Amino acid sequence: MKIIFKGLGLSALILFFISGITLAGGGVKVNVDPNPYKIIMKKAELHNSGTGEWVTAGEGDLTVDIASAEAGGLAAGYVSGTAIPEGTYDQIRVTISRDITVKASYTDAAGAFGGGAGAAYYTIDETGIGGSIQTSNDSGVWAEGTCQIPASVSGVDTELGTYTDTYTFSSPITVAKGSTQKVRVKFGVTNATTFEQTGLGTAVAYPSTPDVEVTIVD
Repeated sequence: MKIIFKGLGLSALILFFISGITLAGGGVKVNVDPNPYKIIMKKAELHNSGTGEWVTAGEGDLTVDIASAEAGGLAAGYVSGTAIPEGTYDQIRVTISRDITVKASYTDAAGAFGGGAGAAYYTIDETGIGGSIQTSNDSGVWAEGTCQIPASVSGVDTELGTYTDTYTFSSPITVAKGSTQKVRVKFGVTNATTFEQTGLGTAVAYPSTPDVEVTIVD
């Protein structure tokens, strides 16, 4: 049996964050490839539709750079490292850290951001407006920047510093008695960071939705 879920899981987790960023006006936006793109997984649970119980499929802090070649194996190992009881599972509940970290740059060839043709913008380790990542024109301070999921977003636990949400599978997963589940995860981070103009020659950056494909094979 092979079941493929596209656009679920981690990609859905990022959607809340994009909508939570509030910037000061509709500036020009461009999307670029980040490297790295880091999330911290905290817990993954599967919902047994027959018993109504939530079964822990993975727990503990795991930093995943989903821009790396090893990301799929790390995320798959996190979920598949625990034996899942037989049954049918229709939902996954995932808890991650509020922090999402990216490093990216953008060269504005046409000068659309108002900083002149060829001006370059680099993420830095500083918070920008609306919880975004501040950028600089100086490549010497180029660094990873971290956005934090806003406290106003449903599912955020400010004391624990986590965000939790639940997603329904398009097709339920059936685990037979004695079966061995293998999970394969493929990430795509093409254009997964947005640079947005905030003024004449200024901009901020924030994570965009990655492409995620999860394959479960018996």
